[in-house]
Amino acid sequence: MQLEIPIATRTVHSVSEITDLLKNLIEQQPYLQNVWVQGQVSNYSRSGAGHIYFTLKDDRTHIQVVIFRNSAIGLRFVPKDGEEVLVQGRLNLYPARGQYQINANKVEPLGIGALQRAFEELKQQLADEGLFDEQHKKPLPEYPKKIGVVTSETGAAFQDICQQLRKRYPLAKVLLHPTLVQGEGAAEGIARALQAMNQRDDIDVLIIGRGGGSIEDLWAFNEELVARAIFASTIPVVSAVGHETDFTISDMVADHRAPTPSAAIEHIVPDQEELFAQLEGYKAWLCRMINNQFDTQKTRLQELETRLAPTRRKDAIYQLHQTVDALDAACRAAVERRLNDNKRDLQTLTQRLNALSPLATLQRGYSISRKTDGEVLTSAEQVSIGNRIEIQLADGHLACRVEELLSEE
Repeated sequence: MQLEIPIATRTVHSVSEITDLLKNLIEQQPYLQNVWVQGQVSNYSRSGAGHIYFTLKDDRTHIQVVIFRNSAIGLRFVPKDGEEVLVQGRLNLYPARGQYQINANKVEPLGIGALQRAFEELKQQLADEGLFDEQHKKPLPEYPKKIGVVTSETGAAFQDICQQLRKRYPLAKVLLHPTLVQGEGAAEGIARALQAMNQRDDIDVLIIGRGGGSIEDLWAFNEELVARAIFASTIPVVSAVGHETDFTISDMVADHRAPTPSAAIEHIVPDQEELFAQLEGYKAWLCRMINNQFDTQKTRLQELETRLAPTRRKDAIYQLHQTVDALDAACRAAVERRLNDNKRDLQTLTQRLNALSPLATLQRGYSISRKTDGEVLTSAEQVSIGNRIEIQLADGHLACRVEELLSEE
């Protein structure tokens, strides 16, 4: 009897199919879509399109990292060969080479030295753009009514601010916009809080800050995102991060830097005790000025009363009477002289007028002849025989009739 042994069926896949299979398996694992990987940078390069490529390795193996342009633009730290870094992104498989890689979104340095270099690089970049220039610094209000605070609601910084404000200037109110100030998402939260505060119209000044800590603890205030949010603020910003010896990018771009959160209040508001002392000083000065004026006027009044004692008052009155009498006599004499002068002028004018008057002519024997209608006769041709005429003499009138017209022969 012959047995038939079945031949196993073989399934043959192409390279692309295997690559796609592995790619799908990787992408279907959620925990591989947001991973943090630590390693050393090597083979760093940047393409003309702005994409960043490097290898991340440890003592056993390595993995490729790509940071596409959109993510590379927002990097606050650009790695260099040999540096230890943390890379955040999603695991992916690049089909063209059949190799897995990390499509990264963030790169963070490991170690204080690397952080310090990132700090210096961002500091220089922002300085070159003019974000630290004095010409952009806004003045602080002299007597703020409401102070906005961007910090953690559970930290000691906010309590220190409130305590110092109650002691120094309780007239001002505080508005807290709570946010993370350390760790993942802190920089984004601070920037959003600044933007939200700037949407209000009742905030006079802003304080952003937190208590002291290591460079890693304070790193959110060294982020470019926070620096640009401070620079864009239309409200004056006071940066109060850490202790007196701590300096951050926020301190440099803010309108004013305070060494500690509680010291920020000392820079923002006046001291009520000093204001009361000033008011007392003004009150004392006004009292002195008023008393001096009273004393001056009192002395002047006494001098006037002394100069016008009862006897001297009578003398002064008599002297005034004499002055009035003298003025009256002088006025009368002046008026009389004026009248006499006018009288003489009138007589002169009268004489001149009389000399020119027709009446004066009549006094010398002349007369004026008129027709009955009043027309003055100057020629014999104006009348006829029998006409009545009137003759005016110096004294009286004559009614006559023309009997004859005589020629001038």
